[in-house]
Amino acid sequence: MTALVPTPHTHHPGTGRLRLADTTTISAGAGPLLPELRSATGLRLPETDGVADIALVHRRDLAPESYRLSVADRVTVAAADDAGAFYGLQTVLKLLAGRELPKGVIEDGPAVRARGVMLDLGRRHWSPDYLRGFVRRMAWLGYNRLQLHLTEWNGFRIRLPGFEDLATEPAYEVAEVTDLIDYAQALHIEVVPEIDLPAHATAVIERRPGLRPADAVLNDGSTWTGSPTPSWTMDITRPENREWIKELLGAFCDAFPAVERIHIGGDEWPVEPALSQASSLLAYARSLHPGYRPTDALVAFVNELAGVVRERGKQPELWNWWEHASHGDYRLRPDTDTRVTVWEAAERDLAGFTKLGYHVIASPSTTHYVTPRTAPGNRPGVNYVTPDARFLYEEWNPSAETLVDGYQLCVWADWAEEQDDAYFDWYARRPLEVLADRMWGGPRLADVDAYLDAVDAQPLPGGGPPYRVVPGSDGVPARLARVRFRPRVPEGARAADGKWPDELWQALEAVRGTHFQGAPGPDGPWVDLAVVTWLPAPTWNVLTVEDRGTFARFRAVGAPDGLDIEWWGDKT
Repeated sequence: MTALVPTPHTHHPGTGRLRLADTTTISAGAGPLLPELRSATGLRLPETDGVADIALVHRRDLAPESYRLSVADRVTVAAADDAGAFYGLQTVLKLLAGRELPKGVIEDGPAVRARGVMLDLGRRHWSPDYLRGFVRRMAWLGYNRLQLHLTEWNGFRIRLPGFEDLATEPAYEVAEVTDLIDYAQALHIEVVPEIDLPAHATAVIERRPGLRPADAVLNDGSTWTGSPTPSWTMDITRPENREWIKELLGAFCDAFPAVERIHIGGDEWPVEPALSQASSLLAYARSLHPGYRPTDALVAFVNELAGVVRERGKQPELWNWWEHASHGDYRLRPDTDTRVTVWEAAERDLAGFTKLGYHVIASPSTTHYVTPRTAPGNRPGVNYVTPDARFLYEEWNPSAETLVDGYQLCVWADWAEEQDDAYFDWYARRPLEVLADRMWGGPRLADVDAYLDAVDAQPLPGGGPPYRVVPGSDGVPARLARVRFRPRVPEGARAADGKWPDELWQALEAVRGTHFQGAPGPDGPWVDLAVVTWLPAPTWNVLTVEDRGTFARFRAVGAPDGLDIEWWGDKT
């Protein structure tokens, strides 16, 4: 039977298979999945408001986003809402083998309400085609939230009406982002556009020099890219600047009428004690209240920005930072009806925000950040952050005690802005897959390797890959499609604070540079099919084969001892 990912909560296999027929009908309301179902089956699948062979049934007793799929003499997808029906129909797609479905009953639903990903579209431009494919993959895995970080210190990536001169090329047209939002929403993914204010603003300040702070001491020695620039944080002490920034945010909100939430950033301004050396900012804080410090003034302005978002009929979000920048010494904090994306890793810190009354999206920076940094990624001595897929699958659990709204994987482009989309996809792929499973909360398989076996056997949206494991050296011709490989790593090794320990890194680095080759016959010639260019994960990795010719023999050149290899393709 086809493996299901995420692993459903309950699955009771039946006896036999149901074959769909030329006359098979489907309930109206299949939406964006209908073309995929038609493509996968080769059937017309006409929609009907009456009794259907693939029936969508409303059930009030099911939880939001949950479904009950029954395959017997007909297919029934029962759900309380459209999202549940979507996930149930998506499971039908995953189970399809041509026109046949295995009989049985599946009940499933997510354990976490908000299951998100953030993409760093500010530091670098991601191709619209990649983003659309990424959104489909998110939906396939059961994610329902996408945060688009559209501005950064080095780039303002949206051509905003009235502020077109701020755009950093390449930039997105509003229509491009709107199309992506519409596509994501059709797949039951909420999109939250982000404009990061008032820090991370170098690119904007270069276009609007009046926003540059008067106090050069605002550089506090931080080491993230761009932070040493004298124009990192906007000068909010002048009324004209505050009004201009609010106009900018208003235009940003107005550009996306279909979204319910706008993220305003609000993070990584300088920290104390450097912050209090900015005399103009300190004076402005004291003008608001005699007891205020610079962080309080910045928080007051963040609250003004949140008010702009609410005036546009939307809900504001921001990153946590005020408590960090002030070392806990603050008098004012963001309004509690502003949802906070929290990067703190400790459960007690997450609980601290929810106890204050905040709704929280948790993005623990040491376990849920993908920041491969300088190519080939995750080098020792570089301030990189890597999620450990084995830890996330085998040990991590969403916390029920902290009462967070959800969790989010963040893909950052620091120090790797020149790399292409595939570079970040390589490092994000496995964390994306395992985190989805744990947020749906079904039973774990034996270990992460077993789970990734299921992931890699999973069909792709619209139909499964016609590939299987082929022998590597028996002389039987095959068209290779992919190579799976798994490094031998020290037993029990895990990432520590988002970094591979030295012995684990060395085992992974030994795999880099391996050439997977194929030959059409016993005497060659050998042709490179795939090369390990970047640092692999310490579990199963997958490379796509570029040369789809026919080969009878396969080998790995430069591979370390103990490298597990699987060749996936079609026998001819």
